Amino acid sequence: MMLLGIPIENREKERGSLEIGVGKIIKINSENPERKGIVEATRILRKGGLVIFPTDTVYGLGASIRFPKTIRKIYRLKKRSGKKPLVFLIGFKKDVRKFADSISHEAKRLVRDFWPGGLTLVFPSEKYKTIALRMPDHRIALGLIRGAGTLAATSANLSGKKDNVTLKTVEKRLLKETDLCIDGGKAPRGSVSTVVDVSEHPFQLIREGCIKEKELRKKVKDKA
Repeated sequence: MMLLGIPIENREKERGSLEIGVGKIIKINSENPERKGIVEATRILRKGGLVIFPTDTVYGLGASIRFPKTIRKIYRLKKRSGKKPLVFLIGFKKDVRKFADSISHEAKRLVRDFWPGGLTLVFPSEKYKTIALRMPDHRIALGLIRGAGTLAATSANLSGKKDNVTLKTVEKRLLKETDLCIDGGKAPRGSVSTVVDVSEHPFQLIREGCIKEKELRKKVKDKA
């Protein structure tokens, strides 16, 4: 079984990974993030830890893509099917080229108009077949990504349960099993990202979230 190209059965120890700890909660100002908190969270991520953090859409649960063991933990904690891939959160628009084999004109327009923001784009990838990428519009999330590198992430909730827009509603089990939890107040959009497959033309809507399909199609049509 594969998680974004990472075999679940691969049990080799990742270099410098942390032992699982009890969740610690810190508060960070979303508008003007305190450097100390970002540095602490970044350090944990860079050593293979698991962090809950706010994004522009909902609260996320993420780990560095360099640590398959921690990514497997995300699946286990959420009771998430191994067939459901995680999203890669990137810190800059140009980072798309690190993962996507090709970028269509439609995709370029959507990236230009909706990133950073609540739009997840699924690109073709030889390594993963397809890969979901998003650049969040949130200072805390971007601070973590730019400090620790690309993150594999999903919503901070148990699979099938309601998405959380504040840390206080996140299930206690997740809080306890996560190395660090960041309370950055309410997620601004309060709704999941819209997911679009741009590996085909025209693009295909996978999930409508905080950005409506008609808005996406209008932008693409207007610039055709």
